[in-house]
Amino acid sequence: MASDAPAPAWAWWTASPRSLDGATLTALERAAVARCGWGEEGLRTVARAIAARKLRGEPLPDVNALAAEQRAAGEPHPWARVWSASGRTLDADAMAARVEAWANGEGSAAALRRCGVAEGTAADGTRALVVVAVDALADLAPLPTRARTGQWLTLEARLRVPAQDANVVVLGPGGAPRTVHAWMDGPVLRARFAPEAPGEVTVQVVADVGRGPRPVLEATVFADVDPPARSGETPAPGEEAASSGGDDERLAAMLSAARASAGLSPLARDARLDAIARDHAVRMARAHALAHDAGDGDPLARLRAAGLDAREAAENVAHAPTVALAHRAIWDSPSHRTNVLRRDVDRVGIAVARDERGDAWVVEAMAGGLR
Repeated sequence: MASDAPAPAWAWWTASPRSLDGATLTALERAAVARCGWGEEGLRTVARAIAARKLRGEPLPDVNALAAEQRAAGEPHPWARVWSASGRTLDADAMAARVEAWANGEGSAAALRRCGVAEGTAADGTRALVVVAVDALADLAPLPTRARTGQWLTLEARLRVPAQDANVVVLGPGGAPRTVHAWMDGPVLRARFAPEAPGEVTVQVVADVGRGPRPVLEATVFADVDPPARSGETPAPGEEAASSGGDDERLAAMLSAARASAGLSPLARDARLDAIARDHAVRMARAHALAHDAGDGDPLARLRAAGLDAREAAENVAHAPTVALAHRAIWDSPSHRTNVLRRDVDRVGIAVARDERGDAWVVEAMAGGLR
């Protein structure tokens, strides 16, 4: 692969699974994917783009740019993770062992893991290997990435794990997420929706898979407009508000500014919710696991354990290299933005915990009618 390979055009469909053609892989790529998990063609497209970046001396993409690459490739799974190595020589057996240790060390189930691999060589002879992995908790029937305003589209998702509940959230160019009618038929979730205005539409499937609700699928549809160049670098409302202070204060400022951008009043910080959020953020950082239940119960259970009760409760969690990128990931997620823009909550607990790599694990614990 040339180091200056251009980014591929947007896929016409978002779908999974898309089996990787082993005949197209190099010996190093075959060894790596065999130790990672089931090969996914969409993730290979993403890995190729990242390998090209790496060979140009650019940093690995952050969580938002990585998601943008996935959506452009028609790959629908959220929360992907990346491993890479480079050097003049890359031994296939040694690289495969390192990939296996990385994949298993992330706490994901091998039976659910999907992987994409790419090898590249720069002009000076430097080689790079990139592996992209996801936990595929659901699969998506082909959904077009281009449509017309008002055109009815059918989303069909097949859950690969038991789910207590599932819903579909649509975020259009107007900026306000909406939950659309969805129905279950065994493990299959279906929903019908139509873009309400020209522009970019994000469609997200959220399922409660045993550790609280989480996004399991995400797709992008462009109504009557061409897909833009994807960078994943569009700031979220509020990022500019975080100029000083500690991590918690900066995240609180971003949250308040994001709500203000939608004409909503800020949420009042509550020390009791701060303590609950802090404990949960630390648990996630230690376990390297993003979840509403990190072994400490769901958000309502944690409120009750602290002797609190609330009429309404919501929680956002995120993981990113920086607090600003975590805020951006929350804003870009339809279900998380729904919580940011809720009108039935008036208090919030904020916490940011750093892991040993310095990454930020954030919690926004919201409540209404707290007592």
